[in-house]
Amino acid sequence: MATLFEKVKIGNLELKNRVVMDPMGFSHTDPDGGYSDRQIDYYVERAKGGFGLIYPTATTVTTKFEFAPMPNVLETYSQATRLSILCDKVHQYGAKLCSQLSLGLGRVAFVDPFTPPKSASAVPAFFFPDLICEPFTVDEIKFLIGKFGYSCLLAKNAGADAIEIHAYGGYLIDQFLTPLWNKRTDEYGGSLENRLRILYELRDACWENCGKDFPLFVKLTIDHGIPGGRTLEEGIEMLKVLDDAGFACFHLDLGTYENWYDAVTTVYQKEGNQLYLAEAAKKAGIKTPLLVQGKLGDPKLAEKVVREGIADLIGLGHPALTDAEWANKAKHGRHEDIRPCIGCNECIYANLTNQRFKCAVNPVLGMEKEFALTPAREKLSVLVVGAGPGGIKAAITAAQRGFKVELWEKDYSLGGALRAAGAPDFKEAVAKYLEYLKVQLYKSQVMVRLNKEATPEEILKMKPDAVILACGARPIMPNIPGMEKMTVLEATQLLIDGTCPGQKIVVLGGGLVGCETALFLERQGKEVTIVEQMEALLMTVKHATNNDLAIKKLLQDSQIQQLTKANVTSVDTASVTVNKEGQEMTVPCDTLVIAIGYQSDHSLEAALKGKIPKVFTIGDNVVPAKVIDAVAEGYHTARLLEELEN
Repeated sequence: MATLFEKVKIGNLELKNRVVMDPMGFSHTDPDGGYSDRQIDYYVERAKGGFGLIYPTATTVTTKFEFAPMPNVLETYSQATRLSILCDKVHQYGAKLCSQLSLGLGRVAFVDPFTPPKSASAVPAFFFPDLICEPFTVDEIKFLIGKFGYSCLLAKNAGADAIEIHAYGGYLIDQFLTPLWNKRTDEYGGSLENRLRILYELRDACWENCGKDFPLFVKLTIDHGIPGGRTLEEGIEMLKVLDDAGFACFHLDLGTYENWYDAVTTVYQKEGNQLYLAEAAKKAGIKTPLLVQGKLGDPKLAEKVVREGIADLIGLGHPALTDAEWANKAKHGRHEDIRPCIGCNECIYANLTNQRFKCAVNPVLGMEKEFALTPAREKLSVLVVGAGPGGIKAAITAAQRGFKVELWEKDYSLGGALRAAGAPDFKEAVAKYLEYLKVQLYKSQVMVRLNKEATPEEILKMKPDAVILACGARPIMPNIPGMEKMTVLEATQLLIDGTCPGQKIVVLGGGLVGCETALFLERQGKEVTIVEQMEALLMTVKHATNNDLAIKKLLQDSQIQQLTKANVTSVDTASVTVNKEGQEMTVPCDTLVIAIGYQSDHSLEAALKGKIPKVFTIGDNVVPAKVIDAVAEGYHTARLLEELEN
């Protein structure tokens, strides 16, 4: 029976375990696209953390056709030399490295709204549908294949242990493989044999430069999950054709940019959302080893997948970001110490908004050396007020540095807004993160006091050297005529309590909290209407594209009624009056739920300033924001405590 942490051989590649760090975009490259010191440090941390196989981000083989290529480029000796440094350092920890090589983005390139991307055929560009892609000529395809072979040679010489062909997800090679995007009538279009021609030629180019014994993987989307895309049945047939084509491993994937949440999962997807791909491949008799991914961050699930023979390798994307030590912790049974991903995709959002690579729950991601903790220079006493994500992170971090720390929470339990955020069954990942924080707090040296109201008098009586205020924010409650006639609940408290009286529910506010509350209530069998004053739901939400697509799909598939450009103007005993674009309507309603935003209260900060040596405010107590802001501010306030001035 196979196990997760046994040695395994994939073709000629021997790995110390079956745990793989999947390729993910990490755009902190050197100016020429070569691997930077920051990137090298980031990957080495994962090798040090016990991963058996490390994938750097997808690497393009030429910049000739795409002026804004993938994060890394491998087409020169200089770039290969920096890859060799990465390979050497990864190998020192017993890990292996697979270089995923790409021909480019094709129709999903995002150069600008004026430059048509190059693709397999003249199809609309994804980000700019009015732009029609320019098809590659046969000579240009041959050029790409030649460049691919040379990049394979550079990677092998640099010390890479395997090559993977980046042929999935609706990217350029997949565009050649898929009739939806391949309308060619030459030898690269039409039949499956012709559409696969580019894949065979890339394989042959690799073999010509590296030898047939060099491990060559291929990553394939065997179910696009969109109209006109590849179906699972077609994907399995493709695997059957390729099963004896000499590939050492099939790296399976799901989805494309139209349903990006299936490929790059969000909090709303279920664990193991791509396992059915591997199960179907095994059932079809595919002999080539399989690498499977898709929310496999629970070590027990990963072990089960291997034990039952569903797949040979376990790919971890987000879990490798949130916790570089995932593999070591899982191997030694420290499951409770694995920092879980909450599916927020702040990592994606940061890349899309020109920010440094970030993680909501791992504030040192990509900055492991710069943001490392140091022992306290002064033995300060620290009081943290508020046990939400920011407060807990601040308290744990301060204790790790050697400060004497107390954490006061006015409620009877820990978590703050995380208790509400993790309440719906489709937000289980957030609930798991809260449990992780509780465990880490329990293991720390922090003195925790629940049901402890932090008044200025009580704080001054304690005489701490530093106070970190993480008191959160208060919900905004409107004053609507007639509200006293009906049960009116605030969304956050409703989610924490888990119950809502009545059958017909109106949710006022169509932001993220309002929409998630509405979905939560509908799953309880309620009839729900969202009333939102803006022209569409979720317009004020700043989150990753895949999360936006995912929650909009949940709303689309629900029976929730949406009244936009509307507001509740009055409340009666069994209904509310809604003004929608100047027209009044009566909406039956048993309970009105308020989800129109939050406001911070700075009164405690004002009362303490000048009376305590150091007073700092973090998270929603500064301005209502997100988990990533609270956690980062909590960590860095404690990390830099001696240096910070009021």
